[in-house]
Amino acid sequence: MAPSSSDATLELARSKRLVLTVTTGRSGTGHLAKTLACFPGVKSEHEPKPTFGSAMRTVQQTPATAREFWLEHKLPRIAAVRAPVYVETSHLVCKGFLESAVELRLQMTWIELVRPARAVARSLCSLGTVPGRTFAGTKYYLSPFDARVRLALAAERAERLSDYQLAFWYCLELAERARELEALARANGVGWVRCELEQLTSTEGVLTLGRTLGLAEPSPVGRLRLAALSSRPSNRKEHLKARFELADDECERQEREVRELVGR
Repeated sequence: MAPSSSDATLELARSKRLVLTVTTGRSGTGHLAKTLACFPGVKSEHEPKPTFGSAMRTVQQTPATAREFWLEHKLPRIAAVRAPVYVETSHLVCKGFLESAVELRLQMTWIELVRPARAVARSLCSLGTVPGRTFAGTKYYLSPFDARVRLALAAERAERLSDYQLAFWYCLELAERARELEALARANGVGWVRCELEQLTSTEGVLTLGRTLGLAEPSPVGRLRLAALSSRPSNRKEHLKARFELADDECERQEREVRELVGR
């Protein structure tokens, strides 16, 4: 019996190397996608359609649907890419999709892209993207009001958290998930690379990341593109940000309350 088109798509996707991210978002994912696109043999995008964001809420409610999303939506697009290495830097993939990718035996490396929690939380609040409280914060981010979160809080206690505390809680939740996903990766032969956002601000830092990922060295033109990217941060969304005023000592106090609540 001839293989079905879905079987053929899965096998073609398995022949490619996928590089995906484990990260909070507001952590340099857009910049990472642009820098890795400078390496030969790499198709690198930030949040291409079909987006993980279009299915994240469904997957939170019914985790088994993540497999369906891969097979019917994401893998056909990946299979159509000619490059042998496919990079997607969406922060949504680590919110319920990576476990099923392991079950599908995809060839993968996961980058844990790290930015300090306070900087991420400040950025989210500046954009009005508050987990569990605003439209975008609820659509794209996890909150204590979600089922199956690692750092669960009683709903009435979560309601009393400030916007900043909800954003900081989200960062702690993602750090907890990162540790779980690192263990899953190492147990299943998935590559794991930790990268600080600061590393992406220099050409040499990006080249070092590329070598760690086993990518071929960029061409002279690719190096020039890298140098240009290093000089200008991307996706800062300054035009969308409101002034967020919270002194460091007040951030510290609110963070301490959240850590005490979740036992971290």
